[in-house]
Amino acid sequence: MSRMKTAFAIVLPAALMGIGAPAVAQQSDAGWYIGASYGITNIDVSTSGVGGSVDGDDSGFKIFGGFQFNKHLGAEVGYLDAGNASVTGPGGSASLSVTALTLAGTGTLPLGENFALLGKVGLWMWDQGCSGTICVSSYDDSSTDLFYGVGARFNFNRNWSMQAEWEQFETSSDAVTLTSVGVRYKF
Repeated sequence: MSRMKTAFAIVLPAALMGIGAPAVAQQSDAGWYIGASYGITNIDVSTSGVGGSVDGDDSGFKIFGGFQFNKHLGAEVGYLDAGNASVTGPGGSASLSVTALTLAGTGTLPLGENFALLGKVGLWMWDQGCSGTICVSSYDDSSTDLFYGVGARFNFNRNWSMQAEWEQFETSSDAVTLTSVGVRYKF
């Protein structure tokens, strides 16, 4: 029985690589890419324990790169700067900044030669910093949580494209939303 398992463990991956390699090579959409986006962010911060109000609207940007395995599936890493949120309370004010590294699986639904719908889900390793007179421990924190997004891409040619995305980054108590427009270059 163990020889059967060993043979299966060797033959199955080799067969899958033999089948999968030509399929990936035939996809003209497969390959590496990089990009950058700029947009509007909203940092929704909990003010429990502090009171007051939050102005979470700012501008933010992201840079990203990844690999498209075929015309439908890919993987992407990135850096996000979500800007700042201002918290004003009875004891003073604070400015919160949010940055993150991202890792996501991506899905693409081509709708013709030049247009595609996008989706992604992944992890964001975020860091939130606070400066001001009413900073509490939850305002100066870091963790890893889930994020997701949807969007659309228009291909100008084989290499250059423009994309618009909406992404939601969640934490246990707060959330960051990025609505952005950017460019993407495929190698």
